[in-house]
Amino acid sequence: MEVKTYRLEELESHLITSFSGSSGILSMSPLRLASYLKNPRSEPSDIVLIELRRQGELIAYRTLLPDYFISSDKEIVRFAWLSGNWVHPEFRRKGISTQLLHSAEKAWDGRLMYTNYAPASKAVYDRSASFRPVAVRKGKRFYLRAASEELLGKRMGGSSVFRIFDRVINKFREENLYRFGQGEQVGCSIEKLDGFDDETRILLAKSREKSLFRREAAEFEWALDYPWITQKEVPALEYHFSYKARSFENVLLKFKDVDTGSMGMLWLIIHNNVLSVPYVFVESEGIFSHMAAYILRIMISSGSTHATLRCPELVNELLHFKRHFLCIRNMPQHIFAHAKLEEQIPDGLKIHDGDGDVMFTG
Repeated sequence: MEVKTYRLEELESHLITSFSGSSGILSMSPLRLASYLKNPRSEPSDIVLIELRRQGELIAYRTLLPDYFISSDKEIVRFAWLSGNWVHPEFRRKGISTQLLHSAEKAWDGRLMYTNYAPASKAVYDRSASFRPVAVRKGKRFYLRAASEELLGKRMGGSSVFRIFDRVINKFREENLYRFGQGEQVGCSIEKLDGFDDETRILLAKSREKSLFRREAAEFEWALDYPWITQKEVPALEYHFSYKARSFENVLLKFKDVDTGSMGMLWLIIHNNVLSVPYVFVESEGIFSHMAAYILRIMISSGSTHATLRCPELVNELLHFKRHFLCIRNMPQHIFAHAKLEEQIPDGLKIHDGDGDVMFTG
């Protein structure tokens, strides 16, 4: 078996033949490749893909997303997110994921972070004993509609039974939800944006110093322009991560309090009727109540089944509407960093739901 690493500058030439007719397994989708090539935080020499092949056949791969944060010493610290790991079913439980992780550690000199992990990947990281939790973000998942067919049908069988259950529950609730959704937003103006305007750019600039990853408007525009998911018709690919959705939409909203003039910006992603909030910025905490009411209304109008939020102020405001939800579950997020990064990460800086790769997929 041969392990090979690919730098960003090698990525397109390596993958392009796979996109143009190969029936084999893909280690990266065309959408993800386009995004990687435009990453404003990457450098041409960054290792972004590691493949393991046997007699030319791809049997495992790991992808890495370059990023940086500002250290306690005010220095730029470049690192990579562990973002995507796959091993052919016939070769699992043979130490291949661990081998790929060691290759990633070597390629990035241990400068790695991860979040939103699958249980199998978490087990690999735990066995390495190289990673430490650097942040635990409390969060909640708000279930607005029954979706047992989607959540349980494949695992438990009998999807038709779940489908009937969902329809009965949702039909009973829909009239009340509709009445709330038709209510007016009082005390706040809301403008849907095509991109970042001058006001929201200023708001982002004010918020950067409080954020661990110090993202700028250009980086958010990169994620908006190059998502990893599409609802457009695309060829079927032998790729083992999501790239095609029934529906996928980024929604940017500017809020203004009509009494105080304070402003906020809310970024929503609606992915297959599931809502997430990758980023939220406000000048005044009074804006959060307006944002929470709008989130519930857009969940109702878009047919969303549930939403996951970890911004504490937004979670607290949405809890005021708990009578509208079927149930609410705790849904924490853990951020882990390699031991070589641990001491460089400053305390107390804000982490957003979209940090990592969530802003590309929801």
